[in-house]
Amino acid sequence: MNWLKNLEQAKEESLKSHKPILLQFEMDGCGGCKKLEATTYKDQKVIEEMNEWFVLLKLDLIKDREVRKMLGAYWTPAMYFLDQNGNSYYHFNGYLPADEFRAMLRIGIAETIMPRGRYDDIIKIIDKDIDDIVNTSFYPKLLVARETARYIKIKDNSQLRKTLKEIQKTHPQSTEAKMYFWDE
Repeated sequence: MNWLKNLEQAKEESLKSHKPILLQFEMDGCGGCKKLEATTYKDQKVIEEMNEWFVLLKLDLIKDREVRKMLGAYWTPAMYFLDQNGNSYYHFNGYLPADEFRAMLRIGIAETIMPRGRYDDIIKIIDKDIDDIVNTSFYPKLLVARETARYIKIKDNSQLRKTLKEIQKTHPQSTEAKMYFWDE
């Protein structure tokens, strides 16, 4: 993977490519960073999705003090999903194995491009290889993100409501299972 090392360069590339920025903060001695490199970043689907969907940026939490302060970063590894202006829409702190990481990437991109009205892109990205990530902890959140995008696009909440009802049965302890508010 080709990681940029400069935020301004990443913002320029993001503007040109229309891809959000995936920023990973790292630092010397970070065990989770080493494990990401040794395992998660070796997964072919992780590599393909990161390269297809993002401008990749890796910064040092200690050395890149200004960016760290701007984002309120304090942990490594930490993933920040930024727009072309460097605004953060989602972040995740810590190591994840490949399947959980791939699910987290989908949440990050959905949160970043939803305000730009890219609903079809969100649906397509979340649905890509969705069977690979059914058993991840992010799965209920992915379903809600996908159906939220669909609802905003077509102005019909029936599929969102149905999905939330299904989540109540399949993932009763999830936050998303508690989100249903409509009176029947």
